[in-house]
Amino acid sequence: AAGLPLTGFGRDRYRIEQELRGRAGPVSLLLTATESGQEGSKPTGRFIAHEAYADLVIGGERISVGKKQLSGDVAYGFRPIDVLQRESRLQLAPPPLEGIPMLSWDNFSSQGAWSLVLANPGHGRRGEARDDGSIALRLYRREGSADLHGVLRHSGRLGMEFGGAVSAVPGEALELHASLLQQTRGERRVPAADGAGTAQLLNADAALLTEGIANPRKALIGGTWTTADGYSLLGEVWWDGTAPAAADWQRLRRQARQRAALLGLPGVPAAAVAGATAASLRIFDQGNLARRGALARLAWSDSASGWSASLDLLGSLDDGGRIVTAAVAWQGERLRVDAGLRRHGGPGDSAFGLLPDRAAAFVGLSLAY
Repeated sequence: AAGLPLTGFGRDRYRIEQELRGRAGPVSLLLTATESGQEGSKPTGRFIAHEAYADLVIGGERISVGKKQLSGDVAYGFRPIDVLQRESRLQLAPPPLEGIPMLSWDNFSSQGAWSLVLANPGHGRRGEARDDGSIALRLYRREGSADLHGVLRHSGRLGMEFGGAVSAVPGEALELHASLLQQTRGERRVPAADGAGTAQLLNADAALLTEGIANPRKALIGGTWTTADGYSLLGEVWWDGTAPAAADWQRLRRQARQRAALLGLPGVPAAAVAGATAASLRIFDQGNLARRGALARLAWSDSASGWSASLDLLGSLDDGGRIVTAAVAWQGERLRVDAGLRRHGGPGDSAFGLLPDRAAAFVGLSLAY
C-alpha cells in the first residue's frame, strides 16, 4: 500500500474517445482523439493515428505500407502466436489497438494467404518487444472446416519465433482451437532475488529485473459450444513460459512486506519505500500474469432485442488466483451501452490475489455517427 499513491491503482478514471474511420483510394485511416483522466490527476489529451496505411499494387504484387493493426491468432484469453501486435487480452474496457509501422508484401488466393512483414523498419531494440524492428512471415490456409495459421518472426531481442494455430468446426455447435509458439529466447519481469539489503530494497531501479529465458514455449487449447437459442460456453487452458511463476509472486509479496517494515526506521525515507514499492508493481504491466492459466466464459446474446451478457472466470492454476467478470450490453442501431463488474481474488501471494485493485465497476457508451 505504501507505493499506491505513485501508481494508477485504486483510482476512479474515465476515457472519452472520438474515432474517425475512412478510406480514400488506397489509403485507410483510423484516427482517434482521446481525453483521459484519473482521480487526483489532471486530464490529458492525445491525438493518435491508430491506423494509416496504403494498399498498393506494384508490378502485379500487393504491397501495404504505413501503420496497421497486425493482430493474429485463434484464441480468446491468450494468444501465443500474436508475435507482432502483442495484444494484451481480457482488459477492462480496452482502448483501441494502435497499429505497428510496417511494410508488407501480401498474396491472397481463394484458399489461403501469406504476408511477408517488415515491422518497425529502421528500429533496433526498443523498450517493448512490439516496438522492435523485425521481419515476419504470416501464413493462412483453409482446409475443409478448419482454418490453419502459421507465423515465423525474427528480431534481435528474441531471435527466431515460430508457431502455428488451428480452428476447426467439426459440427454446427462445436468449435475447437489450439495455438503453439516456440521461441529461441524470451524474457520476463521478475522481482529481485531474495536476501537484498536495505539499500537494494529501497532502490526503485532494482525492484524488478528483466530475466532472459532460453527456448520458452507458449501453448493453448480450447473450444466453444454454442446453442441455437444464443448461449455459448468457451473454455481454454494455456501455458506461457514467459509469464512469472508462483515463486515470483511469493517473492514480490515478501519484499513488499520487508519494505513496509522499514517505514519509521531511522535514516529510511518514506519516499524511498513508496518509490521502490511502486516500481515493483510494474510486474503487473506484463500482458499475461498466469503461467498456467484457464478461462471459462458463459455468454448469451439475443439479436432481436440487442441484449447480451457474459460471465468470465480467469484462473491461475499455479497459485489459485482468480478474476471474475460479469458484463451486460445493449446494442441499438447507433448506440451501444456496456456495463460490468470485475473482482480479483485468491491467496494473498497469488498473481491475481496481489493485484492492488480488489474490484472495479465500469460503464461504457458508444455512439456511431
